[in-house]
Amino acid sequence: MRSGSMVKSSKVLFGAVVVALGMSGSAVVGGGAHAEPPAKLWSEKSGGGGLDPDGPISMRAFAKLAKELTPAVVNISVERRAVGLPIPFVPNGGGTGLGSGFIIHKDGYVLTNNHVIDGADDITVKLMNEHEYAAKVIGTYPPLDVALLKMEAKEALVVAPLGNSERLDIGEWVIAIGNPFGLSHTVTAGIVSAKGRRDVTPGNEPNLARFIQTDASINPGNSGGPLINVRGEVIGINTAINAAGQGIGFAVPIDMVKTVLGQLAQGKVSRSYLGVLVGPVTKELAKAIGADRPSGALITEVKAGTPAAEAGIEAGDVVTTFDGKPVEHWEDLPWLASTTGSERPVTVVVNRQGKTREVSVKLASFPEESATANLPGKGGKSQDVGLEVAAVPPARAKELGIEGGQGVIVKAIAKGSLAAEMGIEVGDVILQVNYQAITGGKEAFDKAVATTPRGSPLALTLRRGDRFMFKVFTR
Repeated sequence: MRSGSMVKSSKVLFGAVVVALGMSGSAVVGGGAHAEPPAKLWSEKSGGGGLDPDGPISMRAFAKLAKELTPAVVNISVERRAVGLPIPFVPNGGGTGLGSGFIIHKDGYVLTNNHVIDGADDITVKLMNEHEYAAKVIGTYPPLDVALLKMEAKEALVVAPLGNSERLDIGEWVIAIGNPFGLSHTVTAGIVSAKGRRDVTPGNEPNLARFIQTDASINPGNSGGPLINVRGEVIGINTAINAAGQGIGFAVPIDMVKTVLGQLAQGKVSRSYLGVLVGPVTKELAKAIGADRPSGALITEVKAGTPAAEAGIEAGDVVTTFDGKPVEHWEDLPWLASTTGSERPVTVVVNRQGKTREVSVKLASFPEESATANLPGKGGKSQDVGLEVAAVPPARAKELGIEGGQGVIVKAIAKGSLAAEMGIEVGDVILQVNYQAITGGKEAFDKAVATTPRGSPLALTLRRGDRFMFKVFTR
């Protein structure tokens, strides 16, 4: 079970964190060819089974659920022969690791966490009846920390049906089944204590999941096991714990897993690609663009030649709706943009300087050769921007296709200044301050900065080579 670091402080500052809208970590195919997966890889309940969610809970209610679902839960052990690979779950090291999983199809398909089997040379799945089978990796998707395995069982298998995590209510009873500390098929109960947790980074790695938080006890070895509602449906994959807090665990919502599950069975998740970097919208920025609250995703950079650039999306735009779905939180956009599908037009609604615009974008397939990840930065308050600027030389202006007198070029950056911390570089050309074009060289830039009230957002639109970027901070 991974530790879930809480990183609230890095996500509330202007431009403090930006995320590429096609996260690295492609699905991978296990060794050797595998049979064509079934048309319907998982099952859902159509009524019956489990408990009445609105009925009274009897003393044996959870015993009934445990009896029904425990046979579908498996223990997973892995062997890693390569030296130097991380071995989770085993305090004394060695070449083995333990985790959990659950059967989703009678043909032997098992869901678990990617980090449970990552780097494994051999994988063994053990059923409740102690029967063991070798398993192989069919596909993985690190951005959700999910993996699909397949075993060739010689017996009938109990299957765990998948539920609907979107309809899950905070306060609803749930149970977790898994292999904590190597203790086979342990059942614990609790409630859903929160939904949509984004400020959790298991293993300090990027993750697109909007985690379900639960106080059902989960521990090292529970990773990959199911979180189950009272209807007897899996609504999450137990993935992380908060090492600083007792009884706080996190599960990847099963609805997010369903989005990529069919592709996992084919051995590869094909992600769509927008081609922008995004960051949070703060109260100050929301006020500056006339929004009634800080929601949406701020476009901090548009990469040249990408679907976003070709559609006319600009650095500084705030995306409020994507393909008909509201973008409430800035981290909603990476998930929507990467799972909507490529080669079809989608409508993107943006707030541009206080005005609503609709943009039609044809998403592309994610360029696998691109290395994208979180780009951390620092934010804060500064009495000085920390920039030395000058008029853009004529040759550079011609190279960038801008008119003489337009913009300023960064000549120097004060060490330790906010400009340095925000990633502004010498040679960047600043084209706008607070969405207003700079047409009078250094004097116009200095005036625009000086007239920005203390505590108000200072927004810079800049050009770096063929990339347009947007940096915002509070003076």
